[in-house]
Amino acid sequence: NVTVAYKRAPEKEDTVGDYRRSLVRSLGLQMLNARLAEIARQPSAPFVSADAGSSGIGRHLALFELSADVQAGGLAAGLEAVVKEARRAQQFGFTAAELDRAKLALLAGYEREFNNRNTAESPGLANELVRHFLSGEPAPGIVYENQLARAFVPGVTTDEVSALVRGLMREDGRVVLGVAPST
Repeated sequence: NVTVAYKRAPEKEDTVGDYRRSLVRSLGLQMLNARLAEIARQPSAPFVSADAGSSGIGRHLALFELSADVQAGGLAAGLEAVVKEARRAQQFGFTAAELDRAKLALLAGYEREFNNRNTAESPGLANELVRHFLSGEPAPGIVYENQLARAFVPGVTTDEVSALVRGLMREDGRVVLGVAPST
């Protein structure tokens, strides 16, 4: 497994505008992950699977991470491939068709969560409340989040998503981690 993480200051998530920005980030990550999945399906893919994600580490550090599961001896090729695709997204952005697919998938996820709100398992809610307590992440609940997603997602543009993705990878805060079996 190989991961490259780009450190950055965490973004506030206090306002409805902040929530909208998190929706834009989710769309960007979803589109980048779709591209990585497409590469993984190729016969001579440099990785078995790959993932792009964003996470917080405490109150003072956030990460944008690119990870790839690779075959033995494939750490360098896997790392190069995920970074290359992320750089391509940074440089050229996303297409309208990619954004339309991502919007449909994101809204379908919110709809599913909303429809299952009375029968969903408690760990998801418990984790949200823990993050609320530990890092101040808002916890408005799925009813309000679904309303916000339905209001904001249709208006998100490819330029907006592309601009946000451009800001995720900064060379001054890069950390690379490779995990391989000992020989």
